[in-house]
Parts: sequence; C-alpha cells; structure tokens
Amino acid sequence: MDENILNVIEDRGLGLPFIVKKDGTTLTSRTGENMKQKFAQTATVVFETISALGNVKIENLEIIGNNQSILCDISEDDLIGHIYATAQTPILENIYNAVKEIRARHEAIALEEEKPKEKYPPDFLDQLKAIVQEYLGDFTERIFQNQLKAQRIKVDSLYEEDIRRFIFALGKAAGMIVGPTKGKDLTNKLLAKLK
Repeated sequence: MDENILNVIEDRGLGLPFIVKKDGTTLTSRTGENMKQKFAQTATVVFETISALGNVKIENLEIIGNNQSILCDISEDDLIGHIYATAQTPILENIYNAVKEIRARHEAIALEEEKPKEKYPPDFLDQLKAIVQEYLGDFTERIFQNQLKAQRIKVDSLYEEDIRRFIFALGKAAGMIVGPTKGKDLTNKLLAKLK
C-alpha cells in the first residue's frame, strides 16, 4: 500500500512525503495525517497552474522557503510531494531519490490494482445532467458543456475515471454558484450514481 512506502521514507528522516491524486484522494505518512487538506490544496494549485499553461509539460517542481521547501514529482494523474526543512537542501539528492522511489512503488501498486474499465453509455451523462439541473437550474447546460470541454470528456467513450473527474469538476463549478456546501452535496449525489 502507498502509505507503507510513505512511512518508510519518513522514517529515514528525509521529511514529510505525500501523494495527491487528481480526484483529490490524498495519502501521506503518519505524521502528515493532520495536513491532508493542505496537501490537497497544494496539489490543486499546482494542477490548475499547469493546466493554465496549456501544453507545457512539467514533471518536477521545487519551491524553496525560508524554513521549509517542497519538491514535487508531477504526472498526469497525481502529484507526489515531499516537504523538507530548507536546511536539508544539501541532501536534496537523497530527497529527490526518495520521491522517485515513491513514484516507482506508487505506479507498481497502481498496475496491480488496475481493474478492467467499465464503459458507460453516452446517455449516462443525461442522468447526471438531470441531477445537476436540480441544483443549477438555468445554468446547467452551460456549466455542463464547459466542464465536458475542460475535462476533455469523450461522450462516446465514457469510463469511470473520466466520469469521476467530470463529477468533481461539476461539483467545484457548482459550488461557485450555489455555495460550497451545496456543491459538495451535488458531488456526492452524482458519485452515488456510479455505485
């Protein structure tokens, strides 16, 4: 499990490792449990910044602060980060190698857990749109189409991971119109349709 490698890396004294997937799932070592929300926010900012840049491929990002720094390994699906004391910069290569080790183990676990993808019919989006209509009324069509485009959803080839990404984007967009509580409620209602 990913948490095991994160705990091993932390036990080496190299800082605080974490993983944030694009769907918001956040994993960290024991010490980082109380910082999961901050890690998720950090990843959101990084993903949104990279998205705003367009076709620029960024694989690594390092932010150096006075007391703490962060090193990130970024893939299309997730961000593996590592917070460390800036004073540890001389052992940055060790920290970088630890992040690469986490990436390798994380990808190996993902391959093991990979299950056959279930394909959804295009009319499944109509079911989702009916639920969104309850929350957004006249804004539904515009928000729905904007998120389909922004998330690059292919209507003729809908898979669960695409629908999940789309649902989270819809909930976030709806939250800007009807408030974060109702946006979260909408997200949960839409996710329930996948089960």
